[in-house]
Amino acid sequence: MLLSGELRGGAIVQDRRLAELLGLSRTPVREALGRLEGEGLLRREGRVLVVNAVSVEDIMEILAVRRVMEAEAVRLATGHLSKTRIADIRAAIEGMVTVESVTGDRHWSVDDMVHLSIAEASGNRLILRLVKDLRERTRMFGLTRIPRRFDPGKAEHLAILAAMEEGDAERAARLMQAHIENARQGILDFISGRSTGPTH
Repeated sequence: MLLSGELRGGAIVQDRRLAELLGLSRTPVREALGRLEGEGLLRREGRVLVVNAVSVEDIMEILAVRRVMEAEAVRLATGHLSKTRIADIRAAIEGMVTVESVTGDRHWSVDDMVHLSIAEASGNRLILRLVKDLRERTRMFGLTRIPRRFDPGKAEHLAILAAMEEGDAERAARLMQAHIENARQGILDFISGRSTGPTH
């Protein structure tokens, strides 16, 4: 619910109401909410739990960290991501033909497939955990897709995979950094009104 935007920044979360909605007892719901609070996704205001909003400043910081960390992840993953997995990822990317035909969830799922497969193949469990966490916070920002980034984003992902296949870790790292920087600029352009069209 947090990741999908169903629970937005500032929303009050009540364990009783959530337990009823999910058909669960309050104890496991309360424990789960405590974990989410510990992860910084929720905050306590007096006796009330509130969803933490992800601000523009937050997302810029997240993407700056991801640019560094995912460049290192792709360096480490080059030579370790199997040809079969690369082929599967490439097929998933190429299967997203037009921005109109792909749901936001499908787009995010393929994006996860790219970034998390690379982080996992890096062999560094901390990088994987941090990339996953930062991607979840990126998604909570609520701008899951920017139409003008659809085709360039696909091309950038395919170029990263090609560099990895060729064993060129440094080129793959540069391409990953450029990809994340382009995503950052796309968000800034969209927010400032320089990019038009609805998000999906």
